[in-house]
Amino acid sequence: MVSVSNTPALRWQVWVDWAGAGVWGADDVDISDDVLGLRWRAGRRGLPAPEFAPPATLELTLRNLDHRYTPSNAGGPLGQNVQPGREIRLRAGWLGDDFITNRAAPVDLHGRAAPHGAVRWEVAGTAGGFSLRDGAAYGVIGRGRPSDAVALLDTGDPLATLTVGYRRVSNGLGGFALRCAARNDCLRLRFTSAATRLERVSGRAVTLLATGDALDASVWYDLEIEQPDGGVRVYATNQQAAGVVRKEILAAGSIAGAPASGRHGLWRGFRNTVDRWGDFSVGRSLFSGRITAIRPDYAAGKCRITAADALRRLESVRLYRALSGGPMRAGDVAAAILGWAGLAPADYALDGGRMLLTGGPRSVWDVPASRALRRVQQEEHGLIYADGLGRIRLEAASARAAVRSHNAPATLARFSIADNSDSAGPYAAALRWNDGAASVEKRAIFSYRRPADKGRQPVWSLAEPLAVAAQGEARILATADGWDVIQDVATPVANTDYQATNNADGTGADATGWITVAPLAEAQSGVSGRGLMLRVRNSGRQTAYLHRLRLYAAHSWELGDAATHRAAAPDTGDDAPAGVVRCRYADNYAAAQGAAESRLAERSRQRPQLAVTLPLSAAANRRAAAEGRVSDVVEVQAAAQGIAGAWLLEGMEVSAGAGGAGQARWWLTGV
Repeated sequence: MVSVSNTPALRWQVWVDWAGAGVWGADDVDISDDVLGLRWRAGRRGLPAPEFAPPATLELTLRNLDHRYTPSNAGGPLGQNVQPGREIRLRAGWLGDDFITNRAAPVDLHGRAAPHGAVRWEVAGTAGGFSLRDGAAYGVIGRGRPSDAVALLDTGDPLATLTVGYRRVSNGLGGFALRCAARNDCLRLRFTSAATRLERVSGRAVTLLATGDALDASVWYDLEIEQPDGGVRVYATNQQAAGVVRKEILAAGSIAGAPASGRHGLWRGFRNTVDRWGDFSVGRSLFSGRITAIRPDYAAGKCRITAADALRRLESVRLYRALSGGPMRAGDVAAAILGWAGLAPADYALDGGRMLLTGGPRSVWDVPASRALRRVQQEEHGLIYADGLGRIRLEAASARAAVRSHNAPATLARFSIADNSDSAGPYAAALRWNDGAASVEKRAIFSYRRPADKGRQPVWSLAEPLAVAAQGEARILATADGWDVIQDVATPVANTDYQATNNADGTGADATGWITVAPLAEAQSGVSGRGLMLRVRNSGRQTAYLHRLRLYAAHSWELGDAATHRAAAPDTGDDAPAGVVRCRYADNYAAAQGAAESRLAERSRQRPQLAVTLPLSAAANRRAAAEGRVSDVVEVQAAAQGIAGAWLLEGMEVSAGAGGAGQARWWLTGV
């Protein structure tokens, strides 16, 4: 980790879409100036580390002297828009430059000090530089030969994530310079009317590395430019219209020979005075979710807001669906569950996983979507996270096995944590240690059951009379509790499958002819699997009472006898309790065997765990808190505690005040 001693305090930026319109540059969306304190949490947190990751959460304390954030204050600036369910976003970083000037006349960017005063802009180019006015930078028309100009800040980190405003008006004559060893030795990100282009500039040679989606002309975008080692990713949010929110518009990896400089900044082509750049910062987005509660404190003039990411929503979405059966991998099962729960493919990133489902169909019936995902996690022996930005991620067990089989895992460390504040990198103020003994497993038992099709069967009958008003309609949820899945339900036939009269006690005139019963398709009812929705209509002029109704299905699937797969660790002399996983989706020996062996490879070895406290008073700690990600590899050197080696980052928590002071906590598992 590169030490940057002059890094200013973290700046916390919070946006809330109070109007629900999806326009993130609208008035009153940015509430950063009213944030008095915050707490952000993501990943698997605690000692010992839990098996499942809870939803990422955000808690804010806001200044509310004018009661603008009070839901009942209809006459306030935000009116009726202050309510739970609104989208909320959090970003952490330190300001490079907001490009605001105190004079009406343009100000030259060259030599301008960054807000913390320790770093100055350097403008290089033979065709003029950059001027500032009204919170934006723009190009100065050059007087020399056609050339380029770059404006650079030395962030001290070649892998820094940049956040910046940008408005494209030219056709490819504006963008950004990344990792600039020299003006003609850098990566260049530029924007044409047809594409976003990432290029390698070396001397006079320009090599195209990757292309991505174009930005609309004359529209302000908020861009987030990630620079992982060997790659670049660009995310865009349209500030003036709904629809484009942190959309990945370019992804490039394996860039050979990329410069290693920590200097990044603006780039413009000769005579480009029309593009604009705004609010240049180093940092990244941490959270995207929805507000779950708003609690004003009238006496203190404050308001507390809590929010959670997509995993919270999955807790409340109950599934009534059926998987089709046949060969399916873990990622396919998870994708089906997420799709049923209302998440679009852009909202999750799933690996394929191992083969789980190979037999007949089975239901995902009357269960929260989050619990169904956890079943997939158990059978896959992978890990399911929400990354804090609302994206669900299924991480295969093989992902961590690859890290642990690395010849020198410490060389993979993104951060190096010491227990000494004199360290050049991040340091820990406190370390809590758990030896991991309670998590060791020596045996694993996977229990699964094969479904069998019993053919045509009666699957449901009406339990009590049903009254249907004249010319009216009623709907019945018919749950076939005796069967795992039913398919091809026959439409009930009058006088054979159902009967009705015009009297509640079953006497009176026959009204069966007034009644029609039809099973609804899943698209109409949202119900499938162990049951379905029935629509009952009465075409008569009196109330009809349905006294008998039976359903038959052409295919009725029933779980057969349980089968088990037992696996034991090589040093099986220990009688530790066996880990038992009751499979819901796997029904084959190979899937159970692979999962059991993968689970034991992970859990038969005692892996210590750490809780690390990082004070945000140090520049390197602030950078680590902003840039750390779940599954990063961290090196820990704590001589006083006898702790060393490489660790996997499982979960994070940051508590901070408006000025950026506070602390971060990381939960780590030994590689």
